[in-house]
Amino acid sequence: MIKKIAKLEALRGFVAIYVVLHHIITGSILLFGRDVSLLFHFGQEVVVVSFILSGFVIQLAAARHPSQSFKSYFYKRFSRVYIPLICVFIVHYLLWSFERGHFFSIHFGRLLGNLLMLQDTFSLKPRVICIPFLGNTPLWSLSYEWWFYMLFYFFTKQFSNKASWWVYVLSSIATASYIWYPCFLNRQFMYLVIPWIGVAMAQLYSEKKTIGFKNLQIPLLIMCINTAILGINVLYMHSSIGLGISPFLEFRHFSFAILAIFLFIIWNKFQLIGFDKVFHFFIPIASISYGIYISHWFLVVKASYLNAVIDNHNVRMVIYILVCILFAYFIERVVYVKINRWIIYPNKKLTSLKTK
Repeated sequence: MIKKIAKLEALRGFVAIYVVLHHIITGSILLFGRDVSLLFHFGQEVVVVSFILSGFVIQLAAARHPSQSFKSYFYKRFSRVYIPLICVFIVHYLLWSFERGHFFSIHFGRLLGNLLMLQDTFSLKPRVICIPFLGNTPLWSLSYEWWFYMLFYFFTKQFSNKASWWVYVLSSIATASYIWYPCFLNRQFMYLVIPWIGVAMAQLYSEKKTIGFKNLQIPLLIMCINTAILGINVLYMHSSIGLGISPFLEFRHFSFAILAIFLFIIWNKFQLIGFDKVFHFFIPIASISYGIYISHWFLVVKASYLNAVIDNHNVRMVIYILVCILFAYFIERVVYVKINRWIIYPNKKLTSLKTK
């Protein structure tokens, strides 16, 4: 079993809660006479942080099981991602059917596209294959996470110590091609370098080396090159574009990834002073953070199943959030755990009965 790092767990929990707040806080929040709602406008950036965390975590897991077969690796990633996700699909559909008063027809092509992890946000990026199932917008990031997991195994097993160089080169080529013809394939390879810098940081951590500018100069340089290419594309557009729409959106993601790494390195030089005071509170959320992330859109943000029962918006929203947390706990800590055990040890109960 992988020994969990408290600070990583705290960040995972923080990311989940922040994204929920990002989606539900749409008005002003006054604190000492100042509007602080701007602090919750960075949902995209926080998801980028989760990409880096994914790279860090998967590298630590791989380092502890260097001879792991693809079958074992695939099953662990598949069960971890898909068991809670399928639960979300089912409950989302049933809840919306209840709210509408009838069972509605499913777009099976869109469902298949999501099961194959081909989804993204159609309104924000060009040439998207399919949108998130049932309009569950946050699911856009799962396609990037999933294909990173698959490519991570391929590159590390196929190219061993040269895996990072392959990633860096392919990511830069994909970025250059993206400004010419953006599509799902080169978008995935372009973004691959973001979680991969998490991989590089985890390697340094495992080897007890300093996570600093010197030891991360190559991946940071590649990210800066990619960001510069995307920046040139933004300037070339010569038209007003939204901060959350392509091509500025991709530039925004890469710029923040670099900023996040720079801030972490500087903060790390000061032993991450104050980190625990700010983030320690979120550690208990870490184990259900994935469940919260993939279910909060329909259980909180777009929920209406209590609208006719509770008039007070704030009270209703608190209950929605509590329902989301309980649901996330159920699919992550009960359903996922039981199904996982049943698949891995299908004959355990039968064997114990025979020995009695």
